Amino acid sequence: MNAVSNAIYEFDQSTLEDTLARYDVGVLLRYWPAPNGIENSNYFIRTLTGEQKREFVLTILEQPSNSGPAYVPLLDTCRDAGLPVAPVLRNQAGSAFDSLDGKSTLLTPRLLGRHVYNPTVKQVQALGRFIARFHLATEGVALETREYPRDAEWLTERAKVVKGFIGYADECLIADTVQRVASMLHRNDVKSLPRGVIHGDLFRDNVLFDERGLTGVLDFHHAADGYLLYDLAVAANDWCNDVTGVLDPERTTALIAAYHRLRPLTQQELWFFSTFALYAAAAFWLSRLSVALRAANASSMRFKNPDEFRQIVANHTAHAFYLDERLLE
Repeated sequence: MNAVSNAIYEFDQSTLEDTLARYDVGVLLRYWPAPNGIENSNYFIRTLTGEQKREFVLTILEQPSNSGPAYVPLLDTCRDAGLPVAPVLRNQAGSAFDSLDGKSTLLTPRLLGRHVYNPTVKQVQALGRFIARFHLATEGVALETREYPRDAEWLTERAKVVKGFIGYADECLIADTVQRVASMLHRNDVKSLPRGVIHGDLFRDNVLFDERGLTGVLDFHHAADGYLLYDLAVAANDWCNDVTGVLDPERTTALIAAYHRLRPLTQQELWFFSTFALYAAAAFWLSRLSVALRAANASSMRFKNPDEFRQIVANHTAHAFYLDERLLE
């Protein structure tokens, strides 16, 4: 998950009731903050229509969405493809966006399920299948998706921002990593890897499960046009590592094999998976470091611990993950 926002936005009940009155969702029963929200404030909403209780998620947009104008059409595309994604509800005027206290809002149904913190092999396989289905569903769809911003230039700029605020060993690790990743991204064979719409933030706190399987994927605010392999790398770094931050071979292979059965990876994608895992880890380490530096002077800002990804970067640097493609068949 990404790194920052101000403290959760607060409002009074009458203001919320005014917003909900513009939707056909019934009478407000209660509302409460949703956990894990970082860049935007999210609230669970419970309403009553006749004798039926329903729950929704109200998102107060405090940070601009990287997916820009593609955000709502992207969720509509996922819904139409039968993916477990909450579509944006339209208000009575037919608009996907509304407002609360002058802030832009979105309202979606609340998906069933819960987050998992020690994923099983079967859950990792379910995630791999979802990522493949998502990439296939958005293939060829005309979406005004922006290019994924964390490219070689972004990595280089962020490395300069944190320099001087961290230890010498970390500075050296970042410099070496950025040079290695930038060199990879500038290769012509890497530039020709399959691209398309990526989620960009497939962490455990953005996926829901129940006893039967995967029930929902959340937070498409970082969706962008990027390398499809990057989504697998982000997911592997969060779902497939052990307590020391090293990729577990069984879960990592299970993730990639489940994806590969639906959308076969090219030989070049298999070759570059290890360096893409380093790329994704470096991007999130630098993002969290940048936020942590800003948060030092703003106690109300929420952010994720950057040390988690420092360890993952160090492990990828010391031990490149060997992907045996024979295990994917």
